[in-house]
Amino acid sequence: MQAHFLRNKYRTEARKLMKDRKLAKYLDINNCNLAFEYYENKYIKQGYSNNSLYEKILDASTRTNKMVNKSLGMI
Repeated sequence: MQAHFLRNKYRTEARKLMKDRKLAKYLDINNCNLAFEYYENKYIKQGYSNNSLYEKILDASTRTNKMVNKSLGMI
């Protein structure tokens, strides 16, 4: 849960520091930080449970969003 919290915290901070304010606002609206419960439910539906559920959430919290990176020309 801490990794998820930190990821959301750093995403928010990065957006506050972005020079392109229109893009930062766009990301806040279209790629907002989601609640921990969202990911719990998402991965439970995929069949994860117990430790594997939280390992999956932890793993996902360390990955970048490829679609956002591509749209920003980072890939």
